[in-house]
Amino acid sequence: MQQFLQECGGAGYGAAPVAGVMGPAAERHRALCLIGAGAGGGGTARLTPRLAERVLDRLSRPAAQIEGVDLHLGDPGLTARARDAGAFVLLLPPPGNLTNAFYRVHPRRNDRFIAARAPLRALFPEVDFAPVAFTGHALATLSATCPDRFALVRAELERVWRLRLLLLLERLPSRGVLLDPPAARGLMPPRLPEMRALPRVALGDRQGAVQMICAALRGRPV
Repeated sequence: MQQFLQECGGAGYGAAPVAGVMGPAAERHRALCLIGAGAGGGGTARLTPRLAERVLDRLSRPAAQIEGVDLHLGDPGLTARARDAGAFVLLLPPPGNLTNAFYRVHPRRNDRFIAARAPLRALFPEVDFAPVAFTGHALATLSATCPDRFALVRAELERVWRLRLLLLLERLPSRGVLLDPPAARGLMPPRLPEMRALPRVALGDRQGAVQMICAALRGRPV
């Protein structure tokens, strides 16, 4: 669930939804944490390793690791919530979990494979997509069937992923940390030379991630 680390009276900082915006229409983001006690970033200045560990605990859950960029972009209230935050931590979404020219995914459960589109059926006429329910299954099947043709699918996924991720970053605070997820079916988030300068670290490097989150969100060199 998207969280906002805000001041809780004299008890320091704790995880709580952004006040007034988590109504029935609000999307729940498991791979994104908004941090800070307002746009001024007062909360980020007091971010401790213990709180950074809590952020990592949330982003390490299996439900966060399958969340695609389409869910974030489909939340109409995200921009307003991000405006009230000082920084963010984002688990980079899997490139395969998004709707693209080759197939459609569920708008909220982005790991769910909904349908193969005509270009994919034409590219892989020998594949029966009827029993395919998840993107991981689809990508593994395509890769095993013909690596050369799968390279075309992979290139399209990475192209669309880059465009949508940059759109998402435009809606988030200027300070943040990007976390690389564990490898999934051989499709890892690609490097982005055009991405604004944001620190990036592997989710599995827990100690390094804690240090990087604390340093980056306090405005220190990483």
